[in-house]
Amino acid sequence: MFSGKKLGEAIDVAIKLKGVRKAEVARAFSIKPPSVTSWIKTGRVNKTHIDKLISYFADVVAPEHFGISSVEPVSNHYCNVKIPLLSWEEAGDWQETDDTLPKDRYIHVPAYHKPSDKTFVLKVLGDSMEPEFVSSDYIIIEPDLEPQDKNFIIVYENEAEAMLKQLIIEGSRQYLKPLNPRYPIIAMTNQFKICGVVIEKFKIYT
Repeated sequence: MFSGKKLGEAIDVAIKLKGVRKAEVARAFSIKPPSVTSWIKTGRVNKTHIDKLISYFADVVAPEHFGISSVEPVSNHYCNVKIPLLSWEEAGDWQETDDTLPKDRYIHVPAYHKPSDKTFVLKVLGDSMEPEFVSSDYIIIEPDLEPQDKNFIIVYENEAEAMLKQLIIEGSRQYLKPLNPRYPIIAMTNQFKICGVVIEKFKIYT
């Protein structure tokens, strides 16, 4: 893998290709924005971030962009996995169905987590979860995960179309929070069913 100035330049180019701000990169890695600036200037990246660095930018650059040989293993990176791309209507009962989708409904994803048989992809619509999720983002959902406080989840009420919200747990009460303040917080009731937890997001430009 590259180091020093060469790695910094590679990271800078990857950020520009992905079309994200340094602040967005910082949030994805749970670090402060100045740390991303330091990556670019010095090329010094903590080893704990290397695998995720490859995964995060996998939709715009190959591992070779960072000086990693195609034969060099990258642990916990499943870049060649194909996962079904569902509609928001299909997401509601995906766990209960054994329907086989046509091959053209499966897409390659830059997955950092190993998917299960029920893992699926959705394309974000609308602006209720901006700025974290914008329309045309793709999100990977894992139905087998137990939702925790502040997780982003896919949920639906009765037969309505599924929706993306942040789960807020306060004692015995649960709420569905949109990140865009223009939308109201919804009290979670027995009418709602959680379809899965969002584990990753990515973009497709072409």
